[in-house]
Amino acid sequence: MNPFILIAILPLVMVLLGLVPSTARRLPWMSAALMLVQIPVVGWVCYPIFSGRTLYWGVLGMDGIGAAFTIITTIVSAAAMVQAALVMPAERSQGHNITDRRFGMFYTLSGLFMISMYAVPLARHLGVLWIAIEATTLMSAPLINYHHSRDSLEATWKYLLLCSVGIAFALFGTLLIFAAQHNSAGGGTMMISGLIAHAKEMDPRLLRFGFVFCLLGYGTKAGIFPLHNWLPDAHSEAPSTASAMLSGALLNCALVAIWRLSGVVTAAGQAELVRHLLVPAGAITVVAASLMLIRQHDLKRMLAYSSVEHVGLLTLAIGIGSGRVFILHALNHSIVKVAMFLLAGGILHSYGTKALPKLGGLLKTIPVWGVALMAGAFAVAGSPPFGTFISEWLLLRDTFAAGETAAAVSVLLGLTIAFIAITRHIGRVVLGTVRAPVETTPVRSWAIVPSALLIISLISGVALAPPVMRVLTILVQAGGRR
Repeated sequence: MNPFILIAILPLVMVLLGLVPSTARRLPWMSAALMLVQIPVVGWVCYPIFSGRTLYWGVLGMDGIGAAFTIITTIVSAAAMVQAALVMPAERSQGHNITDRRFGMFYTLSGLFMISMYAVPLARHLGVLWIAIEATTLMSAPLINYHHSRDSLEATWKYLLLCSVGIAFALFGTLLIFAAQHNSAGGGTMMISGLIAHAKEMDPRLLRFGFVFCLLGYGTKAGIFPLHNWLPDAHSEAPSTASAMLSGALLNCALVAIWRLSGVVTAAGQAELVRHLLVPAGAITVVAASLMLIRQHDLKRMLAYSSVEHVGLLTLAIGIGSGRVFILHALNHSIVKVAMFLLAGGILHSYGTKALPKLGGLLKTIPVWGVALMAGAFAVAGSPPFGTFISEWLLLRDTFAAGETAAAVSVLLGLTIAFIAITRHIGRVVLGTVRAPVETTPVRSWAIVPSALLIISLISGVALAPPVMRVLTILVQAGGRR
């Protein structure tokens, strides 16, 4: 059986279950169970890649980068679905007028969203890659408008408009890269392996223009500054479980596309173009996002701008060609950001607001949430001993080693500002003036999934050792990169 079909089976079952209104009451836990089973299934499919193998199934295939981001997507999706089983039924009872049909459609679209996100890191064809990223936009947009409010509708249209313009740029760039092969003796190809193999035969001008347009397109989807404008609204208005998937998995998809294309450009002998575009873009994104974090008044928007900051770090990792750090930081960021969005969902349910000035004293009212939220704030701000600190430190080390001193200093400044801003905002929520929650009996079990994710991040920071770095090296080399 094609391994991609095996990976897609369980999300497809969730898609079909969501179409049956009579399953609405049992659907949350059925979906959570399916995604928990998905973890060992994906682990079994990805296991051969850890020995350095690369698998091909026509226009799809799995290399090290593909395996790493398939695993990350699975962890994020499983955590989101388990938390949804805990929170969303309670949200329905809060009077949001969520019909069984809309409730089921959330799970149907979530399943299709997962399948499209799986297709992105496994795509070995530039056309299929473009289609898969476009599919992630179409499947995730209705999730943002789940509550059918005026703000969520506005955020959905903004997301669709900006990402559609971006994806059009990416399509034009893809066509230019194909046209750059007009001098190739073997004819043109859209397969990534073929492009890399014959990269030196490509027209350098068309290749450069194609990469720039693809960077603009996929950079919009990733949230690189100043192409990030859709991201804070979409992440803020979507249900928290959907926000977790948007931040923890969707952004990675666009970054994987940029990684693939940078490999083609590097193979053509134009590595300096990749560095000159992505290193400044990454550094500027980090600094800009950190400055925007200072004056935030909405908990989920604050987390969204934090995601923009981490997108900048991942863009910088691609720019300097540090594949190991790219994988490691994507994993660490996804884990802690999902934990924070899931905690934000519980807080929104209990307090009836996500406005930071209206939240406070969480450590006294709901101690377990307060502790988890403060730990998450330190983790997402890159504090030791969490995994984000290790990956950020390795990124700074590699950036200095690559001779990009100005970028490294700028990123260090941005990280410092972001740390102060995030801990200041979250500190007021946790330790500030006590605000009474709307729900008099907050559900403490809603902190289980976020706490488990934070423990994983803690282990990632403490247990990182040379054997782990060797595994990351194998994954990067399996994709044909250093």
